[in-house]
Amino acid sequence: MKVVASDPFAALKGRLRERSNLLLSGENRRLLRRYTPRNDALRISPQPENRRIRLLYLLPRYDADSPEHVYHLYGFLKKLQDRIPMEVYVERVTGRLPQDLPMRPLRIRWPALRLLEELVRFFLARVRGVTVFYVHYSYTGAIAASIVARCFGGRVFYWSCSLYKEFRPDPEAPRIERLRQRFLELLLEISVRACTHLVTGTPRVADYYARNAGIPRGKIRLLPNFTDVARFQAVTRAEARKKLRLAPGRKVVLFLHRVARRKGAHFLPEIARVVARESGPVTFLVAGGGPYLAELQHRVEAENLGADFDFRGWVPNREVPLYYRAADLYLMPSEEEGFPRVLLEAMAAGCPFAAFDIGGVRDILPPRLMECIVPARDVRALARKCGRALRDGALRNAWRKAGEKQVACFSEDRVLEAFLRMIDGQALDWDAFLSSREAGL
Repeated sequence: MKVVASDPFAALKGRLRERSNLLLSGENRRLLRRYTPRNDALRISPQPENRRIRLLYLLPRYDADSPEHVYHLYGFLKKLQDRIPMEVYVERVTGRLPQDLPMRPLRIRWPALRLLEELVRFFLARVRGVTVFYVHYSYTGAIAASIVARCFGGRVFYWSCSLYKEFRPDPEAPRIERLRQRFLELLLEISVRACTHLVTGTPRVADYYARNAGIPRGKIRLLPNFTDVARFQAVTRAEARKKLRLAPGRKVVLFLHRVARRKGAHFLPEIARVVARESGPVTFLVAGGGPYLAELQHRVEAENLGADFDFRGWVPNREVPLYYRAADLYLMPSEEEGFPRVLLEAMAAGCPFAAFDIGGVRDILPPRLMECIVPARDVRALARKCGRALRDGALRNAWRKAGEKQVACFSEDRVLEAFLRMIDGQALDWDAFLSSREAGL
């Protein structure tokens, strides 16, 4: 008598086959799919009142000591999990994952193979009932989620917020570097075209993507950055200066950013010379690291500016409130920005700022703070703006009050509500959102 070994995975296979057949049936695909393309527009179809959204949120990385702005998302996701059924996946993990926010780390780091892993994991999530995929910056995640959604139903929201064609390598740069940049641009454009909705930070950045990526403006959804205002007001100015060992009577200009040319780090020596000449002794506090750091330090020493600079290296984002609270002025000389969250952090901490008018900066400021910005790459104008602010305490105080009032529009709770309504099909009205009217949500 022949004995046939039993398959220990038979029940699981049967269940997956049953759920896949259910998802692939024509009737259910019509019910599951919410948006129907027609003439390059996305049309909302009626939904049953008892429809429930289940979300998969993909983070590019998790690091509790991260100096990057992705750190803001950790608290946001903790609040989000209390409002909606969701799964969180992370492409790269440094250290331990949090206990109060269940996350599922991906195992493969090489992008080509990670795409395959994401395809499998997202398909299984779709089988479990996930209806919305939200991908933060990841190209492979956006492509994998879009494939799964197109085959089995669902919607994909892909967050990207940068002027991605504005800082290409110099023509004299190595050919491999130029090809790499073009390849990354191509991946980004594939991602924004494949997803259901591109999500970006401000109207000007949305217009930029529509022009350069060739996607209809109606496909783009606006979702502003946010900040936890309370976190940036938890320490006093005197306490912050003491912890950072800063001289109490000396003015401090803060540059807290990646030390790179695209963030304007190469403009700092020229700005420092003008400010020192017009406003007296000033400390330029540089908190960050990056590819231009060594050259910047060399220039500072060569130009005898060492007494005016204080380099602190990378700072975990959880500690950056100390730096904003200690500073008299925040400086943003960036040549490329989308929605600069550093300006929200500065406003939340009550730190006035001077910045280039780049990307979506103008979209997030009230009329009173338009005088804080100057035309992009006008280094002399920015230096003079800094000098004027440092000499005029009443002006800095007016900018501080206007910033503290404006940043309330970008609180974590308000953007959380906007996020929930966005994935439920309600586009955000930017002007109404900034005017704090309920219609904006």
